[in-house]
Amino acid sequence: MKNAEPLLREGDFLTYSGDILTDIPVSSLIKEHFRAGNDVTLALRVTGFKPSIAFLDGRILDIGERFGIAGDYDFANIAVWSRKIFQRIPQRKISFIPVLLDWIKEGGKIGGVILNEGKWLNIGSSAQYVEAHRMIASENWSPDFICGADWRARIAKSATIDATAQLRGLTVVGPDCYVGAEAVVQDTIVWPGAQIASLSELQSCIVRTRQRAAGILKNAIV
Repeated sequence: MKNAEPLLREGDFLTYSGDILTDIPVSSLIKEHFRAGNDVTLALRVTGFKPSIAFLDGRILDIGERFGIAGDYDFANIAVWSRKIFQRIPQRKISFIPVLLDWIKEGGKIGGVILNEGKWLNIGSSAQYVEAHRMIASENWSPDFICGADWRARIAKSATIDATAQLRGLTVVGPDCYVGAEAVVQDTIVWPGAQIASLSELQSCIVRTRQRAAGILKNAIV
């Protein structure tokens, strides 16, 4: 956030972590932030992870039991901040959690909104990322903010798959990809423009944009 400070306009701003996929509505979070006149307002949720945030009557009381108060909810990785936060962040890499805890101790208005509706997926690891694809495929899920009609397609129309290649399990092949002759690709996510060499065998891999995967690979990120 500190690095982004010069790029932001005046006024409060919203942060949304890049390692989550969710369709929870943020309008109620924004409304509560301004209604309550908060310095910071966190989106809270039961995520399946250990609850770390103590919340009562619209206020964040503790994070990680710093003040001895057990948590009720987890942080959903979405928040609204006032620009006052920039006065509190030092010129070095630091988690915002101790910053918020100090602010709470000093009487800052750190609030929250419980947002348990909708889907919320943590895709911070390769296993979680693949599991998100599995959910999308099994539940035919498509969030409202996705406009592309082909978003859920397992095999992009512009992908080239050799007739002798085998795609098994939860395999997703993005636009402009190439899968060569007699390749066997299982439970693998292939990003746009990537290539799978002929005779390759991939299992539970992620092949990133415009990269080339060859040989026998398992649980690899190329």
